[in-house]
Amino acid sequence: MTRREREGFLWIILAAAGFSVMPTLVKLTYLHSTFEPIDIAIWRFVLATPIMWALVLYSHRAQRVKTNEKLPIARLLIIGIFVAAAVMAAFFALERLPGSTYIVLLYAYPAMVALLSRLMGDKIHARTWLALALALIGVALTVPNFHTAAGGDAVGVGLALLNAAIIAIYYLLTRRALDGVVDVSRASAVMMISTFVIMLMLIPLRGLQFPQNSLTALLLIGIAAFGTVLPIIGVNIAVQRIGAAQASLVSTVEPIMSMIISMLILSEVILTLQWLGAALIVVSVVVLQLRPRHRIDLSIAHEAG
Repeated sequence: MTRREREGFLWIILAAAGFSVMPTLVKLTYLHSTFEPIDIAIWRFVLATPIMWALVLYSHRAQRVKTNEKLPIARLLIIGIFVAAAVMAAFFALERLPGSTYIVLLYAYPAMVALLSRLMGDKIHARTWLALALALIGVALTVPNFHTAAGGDAVGVGLALLNAAIIAIYYLLTRRALDGVVDVSRASAVMMISTFVIMLMLIPLRGLQFPQNSLTALLLIGIAAFGTVLPIIGVNIAVQRIGAAQASLVSTVEPIMSMIISMLILSEVILTLQWLGAALIVVSVVVLQLRPRHRIDLSIAHEAG
């Protein structure tokens, strides 16, 4: 594994860690406020956008980086619209589905990424398909109460799968938009502008609650910083370095991290079946990194750029 690929794996693990913190932060926000999901969604990007830009400007000043790199602004803004669409699809899906059912349907997106990559001409190694199968089984076992939860209605299922499809397209668009881009953090900040604008447009349509106490405000900042800024930068760098298919597959470690965080902070009980699912996900990531020594995996070289 090259240094570039190791960095890609590290960044997607960091991104998954950021996303995995968010469910616990959201649950705590509900406990200490009267917020609805859409309130949290709006505050998430209203706070995350200035945090992202502040980090970009600070890092440039600290490292004395010149920002004269020409970015694909139009494509990045379009990708930001996909982010907003994914957030809204998730919100409406969760109104109709149990959370456990939604998570399992959402994690169909690594398979969608692999299939779309194959249709677009990328060669997907047999090792990747094996890892994908292990990961999907692991996700199904890891999510609590999936087997006993009500399935929800067809519209909810459709919205969850739509969310998965949007995320899959996001991974593929990001890989192409960031091809050759050096300043990924600034590109990520540009991408977030259109998401920010769409969230602002929702405020006059449905209103917005403000934090009732300092704890709620801190939780919202945590959701913005650790559940949004870190994952977006991490995913974008990872997709650029190891490709959309591998990055989306490694991201399936997120349910494991979320499960452990819930156990430590919210004292949730983890079932034996969930630990088995977690083990399968870990095995899938290990399988993904195995590679024949006698030949070069051209698909990985192609996706990593």
